Amino acid sequence: MLAKLTELLSDRIGSINQRPDILFPKNFAVSPKKQFVMRVRATFICFKSNNEGTGMTIRFTTFTSEAPKRLTKHITLQDGALVTEAGGYMTRGMYVVDECANISEFGDHIASLRTNQALSYGLPKGAEMGMVVTRAVYEALPVEQREGRIARINDHFEWPDGPGIFMIDIDPPKDASALTKSEAINLIRGVAPELKDVPMLWYPSSSSMIYADDGTEMSGLRGQRFYVPVTDAKQIPEFAEHLWVRCWAAGHGYIAISKSGSILKRTIFDKSVYQPSRLDFAAGASTGPHLIQRRGQPEVV
Repeated sequence: MLAKLTELLSDRIGSINQRPDILFPKNFAVSPKKQFVMRVRATFICFKSNNEGTGMTIRFTTFTSEAPKRLTKHITLQDGALVTEAGGYMTRGMYVVDECANISEFGDHIASLRTNQALSYGLPKGAEMGMVVTRAVYEALPVEQREGRIARINDHFEWPDGPGIFMIDIDPPKDASALTKSEAINLIRGVAPELKDVPMLWYPSSSSMIYADDGTEMSGLRGQRFYVPVTDAKQIPEFAEHLWVRCWAAGHGYIAISKSGSILKRTIFDKSVYQPSRLDFAAGASTGPHLIQRRGQPEVV
């Protein structure tokens, strides 16, 4: 039954292949050095081969949680198996708008994150730094005391009016093997060949690359993220929709069944994350005794 549903849905979406202009208009320019400045509703920043920036500042938001003290997953070793405890929900903390000149600088920022920190690719409406509280706390405050405080809800955030980060979160289906880094890169650039010459930042997810202290690999590469700089961040949700359709049209869609029996359409990346207030738990995991995480440094690919 699942195979039939997938086939029917693929047939419906596959017809879009006959109109590729709907997804990716062919209005990108090529410089004398054949550097792409590709516009796919969202326009990707083109970097020189030495990864110098374009003079355009990429802006995003960094959160530091005070309650709870940990936002990332906590992974422990119990009876020889890994046990993962979900990250915390931030009820109190601080936020600040950060910026970088290129994707390499952004990688340095990710590598520096602590387990009580996370990112969002939307920006707060109003002050560029302040306190994060829950929605209930914020709404209970008198209006004159709300300045410098926000709740992490979409009403308080917006996509940057200019350059930003388009994050692609790739996770394998349940019980399926994870893609290798090369497979993931080839798949993304296969469905969106306009990204061929656009530098992307690659980094394993927080649950990947867990080792015992004797060097034994306990968990290899699972999820992985790609970070793509864009010049028009307000178009990120629309671009994500186009990329999702392209993945289905290329045969990378599948059907999952929820616990309640609902039919869920899925593909290689998570489409639900494209909200300006959504957190990216990009920091590494918190690990228990006798475990260590070895994700290495973010790589420009």
